[in-house]
Amino acid sequence: MKNLFIAAVLSLSSAVWAAEPELKPAQEEAKGQFDEAIAEPLKALNEKCGTKITTVKTDYENFKEADWSGTAYYSWCPGAIEAISAMCTERPAYKKALSKKLTGFSCLFAGVKPKDKKDGSNEYTLRNMSFEKGVFTFHIEKDQANVADNVKVTIEKALN
Repeated sequence: MKNLFIAAVLSLSSAVWAAEPELKPAQEEAKGQFDEAIAEPLKALNEKCGTKITTVKTDYENFKEADWSGTAYYSWCPGAIEAISAMCTERPAYKKALSKKLTGFSCLFAGVKPKDKKDGSNEYTLRNMSFEKGVFTFHIEKDQANVADNVKVTIEKALN
């Protein structure tokens, strides 16, 4: 029985270990800059909204340095978090709802829905944001516009 338990633990830990992708040096640097940029906005989100989010899910294994050259890629996600914090400060009814419903935050490089020829300045960004099952997800790409405004629209739409 003891050996079966040890085998199960080792198997589980191997599965968890294998799930963490190995990052290339540029991806590792980018993630470090992101982690630094996200710390204060995440702390403020928890204080202002009454949430308990400890990490932001990212997929830096999909980060391509050439795609973001000359751009502060690490600022898209903090900007989105700051927009939610502002909602909690400015709109008490949303703070109440978000304190109960916002349980996670994801900023992802993969899964960006493509830009359409008919898109105005907001449609493309809105199409790449969602708030479902407690998690706000933002698929980030450098051509997105009006991030803060579109975060607020996404939250309003999801909660109303």
